[in-house]
Amino acid sequence: LTASIATLQYYQKMPRLSTATITSALLCCCLGGFTSAFVTPTFPLTVAIIKSAETSSHHATSTSLEATRRNFIDQSIATITATSTIIFQAQPAAAKEAPIEITPQIVQEAFDAIRNELTSSSGVVATLSNLIDNGSFEEILQYTKESDAYFRRAKLGKARKMLTDKDLKGEAVLMSNAVTFDLIGINRASRPGKENREDQLRYLEELKKDIAKFLELEKTIVFE
Repeated sequence: LTASIATLQYYQKMPRLSTATITSALLCCCLGGFTSAFVTPTFPLTVAIIKSAETSSHHATSTSLEATRRNFIDQSIATITATSTIIFQAQPAAAKEAPIEITPQIVQEAFDAIRNELTSSSGVVATLSNLIDNGSFEEILQYTKESDAYFRRAKLGKARKMLTDKDLKGEAVLMSNAVTFDLIGINRASRPGKENREDQLRYLEELKKDIAKFLELEKTIVFE
């Protein structure tokens, strides 16, 4: 409760933010709480989450990676739902974001860019697969961080804004952050003293599934 109040006071001092912006920030913070590989938490709310998540992560084993992954996402959803309710109620009415132009060509280009990362020999999946096969742990550490920025945040983020179903937009946020979780898993399995090829490949398979799942959203877009 103390953390929530502190967070509320923090946001009240900030310029008006859109609901989407706040939700995205909270999601990133929750993911950052599990590991500091990509995101440095800067919000008071995440302090308790970070300590709890980091403590429990030390007890995870390779045989429970899938359960840990899914449980973490479920816990993140619960935390975000409870906290965002407080913040959104306290936010003044914000101006609506400018509508994004949506045409069949623009949508296809956005999703093709994502599809390329899944199927192309120069995409994220193929590149990580090659680095894992070559045992290039240091390169994997760097590449996973870069991929989270240019692929998940940029490409998935752009496509997500084109969705016409409001409920699916919320699900798409979780899908894109699942991609970050996959990249974090590969990153953690490549760190000095913790190198684990089996875990790398396990998270790589999860990455493929999550990207493919996100691509299915393309067919839900309705053109006026």
